[in-house]
Formats: sequence, structure tokens, C-alpha cells
Amino acid sequence: MRLKHVVATLLVVSTLLIATATSLLITSYDPSSKVIIINPAGKSVSALAQINEPIIITSNLDFALFGATGVGTRSEPYKFENLQVIENGSCIQIQDTTAYFVISNCSLESSNDDPVILFQNVENGRVEECETKGGSSGVELYQSVDCTVEDNILYDCYNGVSLLSSANNTVLGNRIHGNHKGIFFDQTNHCLIISNSIYSNFRYGIQIPFNSHNNTIYGNRIGWNDISGIALENAFDSGEDNAFDDGVSLGNFWSDFNESEIYRIPGNAASIDQFAQLLEDRVAPGVIPLDDVAIDVEAVGSILIWSVYDQFPEYYIISENDMQVVMDLWESDVISYELDHLDIGTYTILLTLYDAPGNVASDTVIVEVISRILGGIGTELVMIASGITVASFVIVVYLIKRLS
Repeated sequence: MRLKHVVATLLVVSTLLIATATSLLITSYDPSSKVIIINPAGKSVSALAQINEPIIITSNLDFALFGATGVGTRSEPYKFENLQVIENGSCIQIQDTTAYFVISNCSLESSNDDPVILFQNVENGRVEECETKGGSSGVELYQSVDCTVEDNILYDCYNGVSLLSSANNTVLGNRIHGNHKGIFFDQTNHCLIISNSIYSNFRYGIQIPFNSHNNTIYGNRIGWNDISGIALENAFDSGEDNAFDDGVSLGNFWSDFNESEIYRIPGNAASIDQFAQLLEDRVAPGVIPLDDVAIDVEAVGSILIWSVYDQFPEYYIISENDMQVVMDLWESDVISYELDHLDIGTYTILLTLYDAPGNVASDTVIVEVISRILGGIGTELVMIASGITVASFVIVVYLIKRLS
């Protein structure tokens, strides 16, 4: 009986010691001080989106065949919405149509020399709130009339928008940056270019050759273009009767405007902006800082996601322990960085944001990658508990021999 009491007492004491060690270790790790954003599906953000097939429309009848909603009238146009297409050629190609249609809220990318979106011999088409990347043009209007390109983000293309042999089209409220050229005209007349942000393009923000005329351009923010340094010109006009203001009181905002002079657009047309204003931005990019984080080395889908904002975002860099690992165009209001590749250790992740005028902002996150088992308690507890168990077992064996 005495032996049983001794053994029972030792087991109770061992259990209490293990519980105490567990409590101490849990207290030493405060999860409320750590924040980690984890995609519950364990996939990257881009992998979650459905990839659609490219769309090729060659007549009014094809809209319904490709699943467009609507009936093709002004009040109820055909609609393609919420598509993601990544293609070697054009993502969306519309030709020989007169029906009203809208392409809306799509993410489109081409890795070839074709336009991402092509309208050829089209009337009454509209592209709105889309994001295009790559290709010879973000949007190309060829032999097309009465079309609208509005509120899109067009970047990393040869031309953000190409207006070729077209007339009476409107380009309104777009962000066009990081292209070879912003907007390019060729044999295009009577188009409106209004309230766009056209900046940080390799050559001209706007280029109008000799064979385009009677286009009107005002209310735009045109700055820091020709980053190639060849001529440092935001726009070029060799056409005829193109207007760079509304003729009443509104011109454009130019990053190279000298307020003591009339703003003259380079080129043979001798165009001027009668109501030019200076475009400047001295405000640093905005970034909502992230807390330091701790993740399990076995976890899948751990991602840092920053909310960022700026009027003229240009590019960003992510460094890992002082080594640059990402450099990309800044085209979204969120920037993410996956952490699955990290091994056990401590990492300093630095996000640096740059805008077109040269303003800079940054955020640093310390990422601790640890091995968690038993619900995140840690390997230390396992070692302590194992030691206590072994010691208890040895004592029990010893007492059994002494008392037997």
C-alpha cells in the first residue's frame, strides 16, 4: 500500500510540473503582439482567381455565343465582366461590330506583341475599370469610332493607348504609366483625351504625329515622362489643329511647366496650352505599417499584405535581410509578399515605395519563423516535459527496488 501511495504521489507531482512548465512557456509567448495574414486556402492571391480563355468577337452575333450579358443596345449593352486572361496574344479582340458593349473590371495580360485589348472596325465599344499589362498596347482602337476607354490602369505596355485610323473616341480618367509611350495617335481625328494621369512612361506621355488633327486634350496630369532622358518631353505634337486646352479656362497639369512662360508642346505643330498649370507632388507615398509576425515553418499560405496609396505610384522594392528580392511596377493599392520559402530564423522584410516625382516611403516587418508543435507551445516544453518524465520514471524504479 505504501508503494502505491508513493507512485501515485510522484505521478501527480510530475503532472503538476509539466502543467507549470506549459503555463510558463505559453505566458512567455504573447500571440496578441504578432499579426500574420494567412490565406486560408493555402494558395497565393493570384492562384485563387479563375483564368479565362481569350475572347474573339467577329460580329454582333458572337457576343451572345461568348456568354456576354445584355442585348447590345445603348441602355442594355452586352457586357463582359470580372475576367482574368493571361495570353500570348490579344486577351480580348473585337472586330466588325456595331452593337453597344462594355468590357468591365477585367485583369488582362499579354506576353506577346499584340494589343491586350483590340477594337478593329468597331463602333460603340467601351472599356472601363480594367487593368492591362504587356502587349503592344493596353487598348488599341483601330478604324474604330464612338468608343470610350475610361477609368482603367494601363501599364508595362509599348503604348498604353493606341488610337489608329480612328475618330470620335474618348479616353477619360485612366492611369497610364510605365509604358514605352502613354497615348499614341496615328491618322486619328476628333478624339477627346480628358482627366487622365499620364506619367513615368519611357518616352512621350502623348505623341501625335503629322497625320492626326483636331483632337482635344485637357484636364490631364502629365508628368515625369521620357524617363529615357532623350528629350525630357511630356508630349509631342506634329499634327494639325490639336488643342491642349478646352478653349475656355482649363488646360493640363505639366511637371515641366514654368509659370513665367507659355507652355509650348514640342513638335512641328507649335501647339500651346493656354491654361497650363504646374504639376507637382511633394507628398510621400502612404503605407499602412504591419506588425512584426511569427509563423510556423510548416505553415502554408503565410503572406504579408500592405495597403499602399499614392497619386503617382511608380515602383516598389522588397528586401529580405538587406538583399533585394523583388522590384516591380507599383500598379495596385495592395502589395503582397509570400513567406512560405522562409526557413527557421529571423528575417527583416523591408518594403520601399517610390512615386514618379521621387518621393519615398517604407515599412519594415520582422518575421520570426519557428517550429511549433502541440498547438504552438514550442519545442522547449517538449524537452522539459521529457526530462521530467524520465526523472520521474527513474525515481519510481528506484523506490520500487528500495521498498520491495
